[in-house]
Amino acid sequence: MDPLLVDELLEDDEDARATEAQKDRDRDRLQGVWNAVSGLREARLLIAGDHFTILFGNGDIYMGGFRVDPTRKPPAMDMTVSEGPERHRGKTSLCIYQLEGERLVWCPAEPGKEGRLEAFPGADDTRHLCLVFQRERVPAQNSLSPSLQPSEE
Repeated sequence: MDPLLVDELLEDDEDARATEAQKDRDRDRLQGVWNAVSGLREARLLIAGDHFTILFGNGDIYMGGFRVDPTRKPPAMDMTVSEGPERHRGKTSLCIYQLEGERLVWCPAEPGKEGRLEAFPGADDTRHLCLVFQRERVPAQNSLSPSLQPSEE
């Protein structure tokens, strides 16, 4: 086999492993409960493994699976709706996101629509849903107030 071809194949394999490591890292950083602190809608986002649930303030609930691609600029997230309003079931929402510590900026396209935003919309943009989430802090196991501690009876 041509040594140049072998080197090229090895580089491609290393790039693929690095990309997968980036995806795993972002997916792991997204795990948990996120509360919207800014944006056009009230919402709460729960992420566990490759699954999401988003509860909107109007009562709509969406559930499904997601994939991230942090190598895109801006980073991309594909969310496939398995449960939710009938018109969106089985469709994928092409999203962009930005994850900075305990803050997540998330801008989805309507499920089933072609095209993904190429940049984050401005604060005054009412045509696109863009929410800023803050990670919900889970209290330490023994930090419950005494009245909420389990009794030992």
